[in-house]
Amino acid sequence: MNAPTGLEALRHAVPSDVERSPHGYGIDAVEPRIAFSPDDRDEIAALLRAADEAGLVVVPQGGRTALHLGRPLARYDVALETRGLARVVEYVPDDLTVTVEAGMHLDALQQTLGEHGQHLPVDPPPDDHVSIGGLLATARGGAWRGHLPAARDLLLGATVATPAGTLVASGGRVVKNVTGYDMHRMHTGALGAFGVIVEASFKVAPLAAATRSLAVRTSTVVEAGALALRLWDAGLALRALTVLTADAAASIGLAASPTVLLDLAGLDVAVERSTQLVREAAPRVEEAGPAPWTRLRQLHGDRMTTVVRLGVPATMVPETVEVVRAAGCLAWGHVASGAVLGHAADLDAATVERLRAFAIERGGFLQVEAGPRALRTAVDPAGPGEALLVRALKAQFDANGTLNRGRWMEGV
Repeated sequence: MNAPTGLEALRHAVPSDVERSPHGYGIDAVEPRIAFSPDDRDEIAALLRAADEAGLVVVPQGGRTALHLGRPLARYDVALETRGLARVVEYVPDDLTVTVEAGMHLDALQQTLGEHGQHLPVDPPPDDHVSIGGLLATARGGAWRGHLPAARDLLLGATVATPAGTLVASGGRVVKNVTGYDMHRMHTGALGAFGVIVEASFKVAPLAAATRSLAVRTSTVVEAGALALRLWDAGLALRALTVLTADAAASIGLAASPTVLLDLAGLDVAVERSTQLVREAAPRVEEAGPAPWTRLRQLHGDRMTTVVRLGVPATMVPETVEVVRAAGCLAWGHVASGAVLGHAADLDAATVERLRAFAIERGGFLQVEAGPRALRTAVDPAGPGEALLVRALKAQFDANGTLNRGRWMEGV
């Protein structure tokens, strides 16, 4: 009997009950030829090996919240759903460490941690429905970035399935582990180009004793920016500090004025002291509640429109917010991380390139975080980067282009 080839080789690699109909797994209006939803890491490794040997392209996906991040796929044969890997492997509350499978959604993890007064201190777009694997593979941060560690900095170790069919572990499950190389960090932000994350270990943190959100209305974006920079230097118990244009503020339920939005978190006394300092620094301070932050995350993660993210020095956030607004976007900027977001129903390639040039001239960058296929074809979403390094890593870990072919870096 001849050895199975192509799709049949994949079917022979795993139990029949993990195969799914390819309908519903479309990306950019392209559906795969076959889909699988394993619940075991060994099955994922076996599928990757069979696909690699058969010359098929696999697209891993968990919460499906960032499918329009990166260039359009050059090819799409196999949908590999990871949501079956959704178990807590190990949780030691006293050590503030947790190990989970990568298909678990962040909201489920936060619920488990919350039972012990802890959480993973991240706020990725569009909400906590992102999978843990997607959280790491996309490395998208929210308003907390810069005030709190990024997911990459909280990552202690990971296990990754490679196209060779092997499971490679790096790092560990404890904070003081110093063995091996930080190979797990290579996979953060790589859009699944080098392997499929199947397990991750994190350092977690206690929940804040008190939180409060404040909105400060101003007359202009320039005034809002100047106030935000003063507040940033005031030693407040900040978890987020954001400058919004009038339209952006209105879109998340605030008054239609240029606004400084603050999220305070910490001990009760620290939050009360910070609130008093804000009220002394600005005349129009209002309680905002958590809803505007939820809406802002959703706006950032809105894959049905165009979303661009510019990175600039923190002192240039106000100026950049105004430039992005003038380009036709709802615009806002997170001061501590220097991230400025633009949200628009549509942006043409020339406008995106003009904004990118503005950011690069100031030592920064621009990434297209969501947008129609035509825009992500005309403009490299990631922009100029370490293409030679990426190609070298791709050749080392995925020489046949089995994973997410074409999604990250032009020509890879």
